[in-house]
Amino acid sequence: MLNIYECLLRIEKLYKCTKSIETAKLLNLQKTTFYNNRSRAEEEYKTLKKYETETEPFKKDLLSKQLFGNKNQRQHANTLIQAFIDLATRDNLNLNWIFYGQLPIKNNNEDKIGKIVEKHFVNDHLNKDTIAIPFYTNIKASAGSGYINEDNEDNDFIVLPKSMVEGSKKLNAIRVYGDSMAPNIKQDSIILIDIEKKALKNNLVYAVRYENEVFVKRVEDIGDSILLKSDNVQYNTIIAKKTKTYIIGQVITSIQNKNID
Repeated sequence: MLNIYECLLRIEKLYKCTKSIETAKLLNLQKTTFYNNRSRAEEEYKTLKKYETETEPFKKDLLSKQLFGNKNQRQHANTLIQAFIDLATRDNLNLNWIFYGQLPIKNNNEDKIGKIVEKHFVNDHLNKDTIAIPFYTNIKASAGSGYINEDNEDNDFIVLPKSMVEGSKKLNAIRVYGDSMAPNIKQDSIILIDIEKKALKNNLVYAVRYENEVFVKRVEDIGDSILLKSDNVQYNTIIAKKTKTYIIGQVITSIQNKNID
């Protein structure tokens, strides 16, 4: 289980927040919302510590049910995780430092921290609450007028909390090029694609390969063709023949690039 409370303590120490109202302002959360979520995270932290040291099977089972029994009880964690990601986006913080305490604190191009490059290193960060997602650094999905990809499709990995991608089993990550899906997907973001969700549902966003170019677009099935629509009204809709279109998968979320690379 990802220890949300320890993540919060790391952030409060970095920003020297000594009062809840200071942290709430930092994370752009209402004071009451933050206070309630912080209290629940602290309670969960204490329960987790008891669970880790408990030796009596019956008591350990009760603690396990408190921690893992009801996913809806962890809404506080999802709220805080999203606030952490927003803060990292704003201040260029390393997500792996926030979630796992891995240095350095800030991202930088030389070290490429936030993206797990060495495959054997991924295992050091994996547990039942995290997931390693292949990140294809040489594939770019166009959110513009089209992007021709390089032939080399080597992948690295990013490690994220499972709560960010709940319900998705097989994910790939690629970079977005262009701003035609702004403001919902910003230029230079990383998109997470569920490659098992290839059945088209109108008005959802998919990564598709059309005439040797990869696009990320909102789709509409019109029979023999698919409309590839942009959220940015400055871009025209592409009418793609189904016979020339390959559905890579449904886009389930996006993360701004500077948190990864």
